[in-house]
Amino acid sequence: MDKNEKMERDDNKMDKKVKVIILVVIICSAAILAKNLYEYRVKTIDEAIGFNLDNVYKVEILRNEQSKITEDKGKIKELTGWLRGYKYKMSSTVKGRIDFSYYAINFYCHGENGFVAFDKDNKKSIIIVNGYTYNILANFIEQNYLELFWQSIR
Repeated sequence: MDKNEKMERDDNKMDKKVKVIILVVIICSAAILAKNLYEYRVKTIDEAIGFNLDNVYKVEILRNEQSKITEDKGKIKELTGWLRGYKYKMSSTVKGRIDFSYYAINFYCHGENGFVAFDKDNKKSIIIVNGYTYNILANFIEQNYLELFWQSIR
């Protein structure tokens, strides 16, 4: 084998390595893009929280460091139905500290728990679900509902 053939064979090996590296980069980029598209799509509250809210057996509502708990199935269904009336999209623009002292709601489900909270300054258009900030689409949150619901819990 002469020197030219050896160089040509080495070039072919190098070309194959470059092609494999490029293919791996393309596949990884496509996977990351697909994940982001999936995460930032419009979601229901069940999708955002990560489980079916029909399975919730207890709800704890916190307001101004006070807590009220209910296991009343009718009240839980009313609250989850209200949250299901909205569509949510994960925010890519909200940065920094969110003050969710307005209301926070913990949902207890067998084996799974989750929470939603409402930002005091943006209580009409932002909701925090399990620590992730979501924009509320189309309609704004009914401000009076949370207060009326809080008062209805005994």
